[in-house]
Amino acid sequence: MWEILKRQWVLHIKDNPVAYLLIIFVFITGIMTGTFTVISLSSQQKLNVSNFLQEFFNSQQGVSINRWAIFRESLWQHFVTAFFIWFFGLFIWGSPFILTTIGIRGFSFGFTIGFMIENYRIGGFLFSLVCILPQSIVYVPCYISMGIISMLFSLKKDHGHNKIGKYTAKIAIVFIVLLIGVLIETFASPFLFPLFIWIFR
Repeated sequence: MWEILKRQWVLHIKDNPVAYLLIIFVFITGIMTGTFTVISLSSQQKLNVSNFLQEFFNSQQGVSINRWAIFRESLWQHFVTAFFIWFFGLFIWGSPFILTTIGIRGFSFGFTIGFMIENYRIGGFLFSLVCILPQSIVYVPCYISMGIISMLFSLKKDHGHNKIGKYTAKIAIVFIVLLIGVLIETFASPFLFPLFIWIFR
């Protein structure tokens, strides 16, 4: 089964190399832009963000974790992003908006990781590695996959109801996989936050 899926995926890449390269390029560009934005922040802006993080993590000490609130917020944010990717894929003019959405996701990832490492050095690197990277390993390929599916569909001339249904099903399947990342973000990462309180003091 795995070999069949792997073979089909390889063939899909060979048939649509431009879409793959474009989506991945835009995502990487978003990451780099987010990272460079961190570098270009003024000392005062970095201090403001650092103070916010310090107050947030200090306020969480001794407070029980509301897993449902974390899950609901994370699920909603990812649902909205996935919805817009799906929606723009319904129209031939949607390609630039799909790329923009993917780029924004890349920017968010790059800015978060970049700020943690730039401002907290080894502590920020370890925090990113342990508390951000695990769910990101799921999020990144899922958003790239949704972007490619949506991009290819938006460029098709025939958008019959049957094809829209298949397109929606593909996006839904990827979103279900993305939920693994939401579960990690909800039930695993918050328990590891106390290990890194020292970097925000």
